Amino acid sequence: MIKITGLIIILFAFCSSDVVYQLVSDGSYLWNSTSITYSVNDKTDLVISNKDHYNNQNNQLDYFHFDLITYHEISKKFTLGLGLRQTEIFKSNSWNPGQTYMLYGVYFWHPDNMIVKVANRLVSKTYKASATQYGLDNITSIDFFVRSTNKLPKPYLMGELFTNINFQKVQTIRLYGGFHLFRSKYFGIDIYYCYQKTRPTWEWKGYNVFGVNTKVRI
Repeated sequence: MIKITGLIIILFAFCSSDVVYQLVSDGSYLWNSTSITYSVNDKTDLVISNKDHYNNQNNQLDYFHFDLITYHEISKKFTLGLGLRQTEIFKSNSWNPGQTYMLYGVYFWHPDNMIVKVANRLVSKTYKASATQYGLDNITSIDFFVRSTNKLPKPYLMGELFTNINFQKVQTIRLYGGFHLFRSKYFGIDIYYCYQKTRPTWEWKGYNVFGVNTKVRI
């Protein structure tokens, strides 16, 4: 299993660098995220996480955030979450800080050999240089072959839909496909490809993203 996982990582790195080089004129990114989950008790988790966006076209980091989120299990199928996000966006040759306040409602289903998770998130974004913005986000993921006992990497799909309430428009759409390369009770590594469509104004722009997630539970 270790040999297979290592081979996938090498192929992913080689292919992503080659594809990114080809698509750099159209815009492409490398994303990296790390999360640490601490179980307060059987029903409550505290999650600290970080995410970085590296812009290959500009050859620089242009966004990162740090999250602090607490989740509380209401039932086996529903969890509530409350979080704070500190963001930094590189724009006009300077870093622009912001804060995001987040309220989550997360639903779980276990059909057949899958886990389906649907998270709806209400957000309030504050910035120094602009007015507060409100949003409603949906994050849906499907994990496959969750009952399988083999150690092969397992695929997953995910979609994110971000809506700006102030302007009454869908602002960002993300479609993911990836693999859980390694997953245990306390540690996991994922790799993925994401196609992102976003419109900071009214014009849609598309981006190709390759990313790595690292997850730790204590």
